[in-house]
Amino acid sequence: MADEAGTKRLYRILDFARVVQIFERGELYFAKPSTWEDPYEQRIKHSKDHALFAQCWSELGISDAMWRIYSQNGMGVRISTTTEKLVGVMKAACKEKGYKYRVKEVEYKSQSAINVEAKKIAADLRGAFNVSRAADMLYLKRDAFRHENEWRATFLALSEDRASDKKGLAIKIDPHGFIDRILLDPRAPDELVSAFKYYFKSKIKFRGEVARSVLYKSPPPFEIEDDVINIEDL
Repeated sequence: MADEAGTKRLYRILDFARVVQIFERGELYFAKPSTWEDPYEQRIKHSKDHALFAQCWSELGISDAMWRIYSQNGMGVRISTTTEKLVGVMKAACKEKGYKYRVKEVEYKSQSAINVEAKKIAADLRGAFNVSRAADMLYLKRDAFRHENEWRATFLALSEDRASDKKGLAIKIDPHGFIDRILLDPRAPDELVSAFKYYFKSKIKFRGEVARSVLYKSPPPFEIEDDVINIEDL
């Protein structure tokens, strides 16, 4: 099920509390797709859907839309890593726990095209079930989500019990080695930025850069002084 990815920088915007959990627990959490809001994530029901756990990243580092969606009240924190590091921690988990993994870019299509693809995948699975083919559906999304520029990391954990109500699984990582840089919400007030910087730099001794996004930083204005106005030019 593994798809090797060329090295690319990846980003996630999470609530500050969730980033704290990554550092203090030394864990990376993968959710069951059935817990996500998009119903198309579970368009195909199959015998191994309980064993698939995934995590979403973006290759787009600067995005007004992503800050507004995933950072509530300025409490969002963007972490960054690379596909190489993500594959590395997933491989280590597979070796320890017997999982299989996939790291791959999501493909965006129209809703009608997604319906056609889902029908093809379902037909293939009815003919000869293959969990890798079933996972293909997790890498197709509707055009309405194209702003995410998503890469998805997925585990197949066949050891999981279908009767379990487990919503996700966590793997052990070294957060200081895995996360390269931390960026704070460009709309966050100075007091919040100072508090977050104190936590990351002074309390947990994060070695990478911690800064506020400059997305909304005002550029120097072009000042024009002219007392003569040519009305005809308006």
